Amino acid sequence: MTERTSAAPGAPGDVPGRSRADSRKASRAAFVGTLLEYYDFSLYASAASVVFASVFFSGSSPFLGTLQAVGTFAVGFLVRPLGGVILGSLGDRLGRKKILVFTLILMGVATLLVGFLPSYAQIGWLAPALLVFLRILQGIGASGEYGGAALVAVEFAPEKKKGLMGSLPGMGAALGGVLGTLSLLVVSAMMSQEAFLSWGWRIPFLCSVGILAYGLWLRRSLPETPAFREIEENKTVSKSPLLDVIRQQPRALLTVLVMTIGQTGIGYFYIVFMGTFGTNQLGYGGTEVLVGLIAAQLANGILIPFFGSLSDRVGRAPVIMFGFLYSAVFAWIGISLLSGIGTPPLLFWAVMALGNGVGVAAIFGPMGAYVIELFHTKHAYSGLGLGREAGNALGAAFVPMIAVALAFDDTTVWLSLLICIVSLLGFAATFLSRNRPAVATPGDDRVPASV
Repeated sequence: MTERTSAAPGAPGDVPGRSRADSRKASRAAFVGTLLEYYDFSLYASAASVVFASVFFSGSSPFLGTLQAVGTFAVGFLVRPLGGVILGSLGDRLGRKKILVFTLILMGVATLLVGFLPSYAQIGWLAPALLVFLRILQGIGASGEYGGAALVAVEFAPEKKKGLMGSLPGMGAALGGVLGTLSLLVVSAMMSQEAFLSWGWRIPFLCSVGILAYGLWLRRSLPETPAFREIEENKTVSKSPLLDVIRQQPRALLTVLVMTIGQTGIGYFYIVFMGTFGTNQLGYGGTEVLVGLIAAQLANGILIPFFGSLSDRVGRAPVIMFGFLYSAVFAWIGISLLSGIGTPPLLFWAVMALGNGVGVAAIFGPMGAYVIELFHTKHAYSGLGLGREAGNALGAAFVPMIAVALAFDDTTVWLSLLICIVSLLGFAATFLSRNRPAVATPGDDRVPASV
């Protein structure tokens, strides 16, 4: 069955206020801005896997220190629903551009300050406490980033390229993760392990000041989307977009939440948990683990636009459902191949690339346009903020922590079952909503997914 779409004009110039130049500028800003912001966010994820347990939780056992380090990563996701609700509501009332500038500032400053934090050996419990606080700021900043960038890209996109354009923020997030992880790998390769853990890991965090400056320059020149300008001119901007989306489109919210649990749960299983698994269960050094993380994120970033473009031709739901089914099957194959100490690093890298690169990319690529098409323009940012960030909190925060507990009990069969469950949940949510998306353009009203 195919997804229904509105009979909207097919070229950017067909809609007043949407030129081809603006469309290109918006897609570039959505991609580059998200790449820069997720450099910061993913840099923290990589450092949590290979650095923070020894730097900020050195007073704990190896197991507890690892769990605490991954836990600080999870904190950033637990606050994201609150940030998504606030920033999403503001984005629907004040415009997409202003919120995207704010999220970049918040993320950049928090990341820079992580680079200045003293270690546990220097100030004791205050070190992890400050780390958690800065992680909370990062989480709030990230909560408004993806939704806003996806809205900008899709609302400026030509009708037949919404899947491709909507995939660019996801591609930016993945490649930003590559840059963050690669920066740690390069720094660690240039010095001894002792120097790296003492001060070298801070260099990539401090470099975020340059990234912040460039990102601000780019986003300040970003035009407001024609969709938002249209509802402003028609004086139909919602005064309570969050309440509106809860009352009018609860089914769409639930769909986005469950799909996001699946997508982020699988993705961060590879990006966060598998880093600690490679170190503690497979005996790899920091360099081997970082190469695996780079392979996972690079494959993901390269394939996301492919699957996004494919969804413009065959439909979004079929591509997303393939990604969830692939992830469920591959979990049993990939994890069983990683048998323990002595497993060749090349096999670990291949599992990371195929798991995060094919499965998650097939889900994430079309998902940007798919979930936006579920909501009315006037409360789309709020719908994404609440639905997606609540799903992030459940999927990205808890799945890696559950996996850590299961792996340390040496019951790796449960790891496969865990990924299988979250994959099938995402598949079910996509299947049940597959005929409901209705593409919107400026001047028309989106069909509620709850109807």
